[in-house]
Amino acid sequence: MFAFLTCFAITISLVWTYQWTMEDTICSLCSKRQVPNGHPDLTALREAVKANRKDIEVQKKEMQDLKEKHSHVAFFAYMSNNWKQLSKHKRLVYNVVDLNNGNGYNQANGMFTAPSSGLYVFHVSTGAFDYSHASIELVSQGRIRNIGWADSANHGDRTFVTTVTPLQLNKGDVVYTRIGKGYGGNYIESNSYIRTSFSGVKIN
Repeated sequence: MFAFLTCFAITISLVWTYQWTMEDTICSLCSKRQVPNGHPDLTALREAVKANRKDIEVQKKEMQDLKEKHSHVAFFAYMSNNWKQLSKHKRLVYNVVDLNNGNGYNQANGMFTAPSSGLYVFHVSTGAFDYSHASIELVSQGRIRNIGWADSANHGDRTFVTTVTPLQLNKGDVVYTRIGKGYGGNYIESNSYIRTSFSGVKIN
């Protein structure tokens, strides 16, 4: 695929160079022969150049679409410390980024924006400890797509929950996690014992 894209790019470059050479030649001939602007042959040549330019723009877009379609998109981020902001629909921010191929994940706001259309799979892992609990919602385009509940509400033991969610996304679609309807206690746990994390990968 890389070899194909490279050859495609070289071909477009050559065609583009040829187009401008042809335009220069036309202008030069017109200047030397003093062809009137309204001459049928000159008009036809100009129309051909315009059509050629449109074809090149279409080919450039097709090449960009191919690059996006076959791009590698994957990210993995986790919380560096326990999360103490427990409130309904509070968006979670995973501030440590280990992987961000495609630059879709924003560590400042915890949101992932799809760099290209395709099928993605998202993992959300959440820990709770010491009489704390929280339901975690995976949200895309304003819709709740999955829910997990880390529940240590009635005991001082540790609970860890993971959800795996495939999503068909369009370029520009946004995915993030937030606290759902159920929550309470002190914090969501993320430390040297367990990591509360958010990750995703484009598989097609």
